[in-house]
Amino acid sequence: MATSPEYRRDPVTGRWVIIAPERASRPLGLADTKPHARRNIERDECPFCEGHEHDTPHESYAVRTPGTAPNGPGWQLRVVPNKFPAVRATADSDLKSTGELFESFPGFGVHELVIECPFHESSPTVLTDGEYARVLVAYRERIRTLADDPRFAYVTVFKNVGAEAGASLAHLHSQLIATPIVPDAVRLELEAAGDYYLGERRCVFCAVVKAELAGRTRLVAETAHFVAFCPFAARFAYEVWVVPKRHASGYESTSDADLLELSGLMKLVLGKIDSALGDPAYNYYLHTSPARIRDLPYYHWHFEILPRTSRQAGFEWGSGCFINLVPPERSARDLRAAEIRPDIDILGR
Repeated sequence: MATSPEYRRDPVTGRWVIIAPERASRPLGLADTKPHARRNIERDECPFCEGHEHDTPHESYAVRTPGTAPNGPGWQLRVVPNKFPAVRATADSDLKSTGELFESFPGFGVHELVIECPFHESSPTVLTDGEYARVLVAYRERIRTLADDPRFAYVTVFKNVGAEAGASLAHLHSQLIATPIVPDAVRLELEAAGDYYLGERRCVFCAVVKAELAGRTRLVAETAHFVAFCPFAARFAYEVWVVPKRHASGYESTSDADLLELSGLMKLVLGKIDSALGDPAYNYYLHTSPARIRDLPYYHWHFEILPRTSRQAGFEWGSGCFINLVPPERSARDLRAAEIRPDIDILGR
């Protein structure tokens, strides 16, 4: 029985899973609230609030007021190792067990938390565009650093908001996990996009962006360089993708100016989701090209935002085919019409 993190490949499907028993020990600050809960009341005990730096491991990246010492107050954003990691940097990345049927190897990797602000808030929409841009820059900088390690094949960036979306603490944070494997969801996207490129000689993501901008029925919002839309075959009600308009396969090449622009669009979309759906739990994640692979002509980095408006049941789990009760055209119409709170500061609104 596994007592430390371990990668295991399913012998039937080839799908990778991470067995991570240490994750069961993480604190559940939202466990006693409603499933969609976004807030808790334990500000004095929150390990992510300023002044509680001793409750987290030492920071690996931070944005600080000049003159302040690492691992103390005076920060605007911190990145720290997760105390309850899904993977461990101390595991031996060279050990691998490959039998005739079962394949596994130690759960080597890096699991980090991006603590997005020093004050106790649960929604990224309360941040200014500049504060949220710092979060997007932190993603880029940690991807760059972790991807430079030849032992890693991919860096996954994701955010859980609300207990039903998997958040254990309310304080604004995201997570990064660097792994020696490319996750199956990204691998499948890469393979499908590569096949499309071989047949059509163009990037399928660029084709989708062009079609959504022309049709506009599934468009949620856009800026000069980015577009947000409900995908044609949305798996979930009010699912939104945020995609650069121009071709870009790797998120880590995005400029500071573009990330500031992106921060305003992300806040606008999340604010509309909050308004239209009553502050739902949600997940978002970044899909980008694998580590050290630059300028793929057929792939396009993007964020996918998944509100938790319903639960998947037997058909979805048994078939892998999702049932979406809300057509994406209606989702987009509702989100376009949603009025965000007037206190949300959106650049250029």
